[in-house]
Amino acid sequence: MKNVGFFFEANYKIGGGHFWRCFNLAKILKKNERKFFFLSKDLDKNYIKILKKEKFNYIRIKSLKNFSELKKKILNFDLNVFVSDYYNLNENLKKKIRNFVRTFVVIDDYSNKRHFCDVFINNNFISNKIKSRIKKFNPNTKLLLGTKYFIQPYKLSIPKHISEKKIKNIFVFFGSSDPSNETTKFIKAIKNFKNNKFFILIGKLNKNYKKIKKLSLNKKNIKIFYNLTNIETIKLMKNKDLSFGAGGINLIERLFLGLPSIVICNANNQKEALSELKNKKVIHFLGYKNKVNKLSIIKCLKNFINKPKLANNLLKKSIKYFKIKNTSVLLREELDKIISIHEK
Repeated sequence: MKNVGFFFEANYKIGGGHFWRCFNLAKILKKNERKFFFLSKDLDKNYIKILKKEKFNYIRIKSLKNFSELKKKILNFDLNVFVSDYYNLNENLKKKIRNFVRTFVVIDDYSNKRHFCDVFINNNFISNKIKSRIKKFNPNTKLLLGTKYFIQPYKLSIPKHISEKKIKNIFVFFGSSDPSNETTKFIKAIKNFKNNKFFILIGKLNKNYKKIKKLSLNKKNIKIFYNLTNIETIKLMKNKDLSFGAGGINLIERLFLGLPSIVICNANNQKEALSELKNKKVIHFLGYKNKVNKLSIIKCLKNFINKPKLANNLLKKSIKYFKIKNTSVLLREELDKIISIHEK
């Protein structure tokens, strides 16, 4: 039996992206002879239910920074494959972990860290310059870099045929927690766009959900969706004409589905990827959370509605940018190869 452990953080401050990334990777690696364990602090009960449904195990840890407790859990549950999706795990702790697990995998969005692991995954939009920097910091590590290793177990397919169409249905999602409350800012901005339909997703960790729901009350062109699973979110995004959102994991999904995307950066770890996409003209970058206001959203939305060609151009760039569609097969093959070598 191969036991795989996932170590991550998910809360209001950082959102639920790390949970979903680990969950999706477990789905990709799922085999009869493997058992999966999710280690985190005070995980939301809804996420625990999702794990139970897949027969994945949840192990609560009191502190993400207590190495003695973490080591004890790893040894007690015989976690011979250990995956860390926790940005605050320092170099010294990574060295220690590598000494008592067979395969150590690190998932991280930053390009200037030494990880001391067997496999490093950064499935963001990465320029050749950033790839070189990552290789320099991690010379003895198997590197799985770029969107061809996107952690997504469901098949996403970008449209093959492009036809210019009016902007009517718009998908909106600013992440599981949306700590800067971009959703409220957006709803206030779309007050006069009554000829468009807005499908707004609110994550489980969003503390402003009740206020957002109240703000949207009796607005026939706004439909609120709350706490959807990953596959439900993908279904919701399909056949939409445009999207507004943050630059996290959901952005990659939007682009893989061929959904023209207007992006607001609401986290530091998104900056490098968004810079790459902006330079390639794959997204329309509206700006950083503290610099985007109601007026800039209105101006941008009017521009895209009046000029559908703008969204069409983004879609063309997405099709050109993405070459590999079935990312889960490639990712599973690479990881299985490494895990098998270390088990001999």
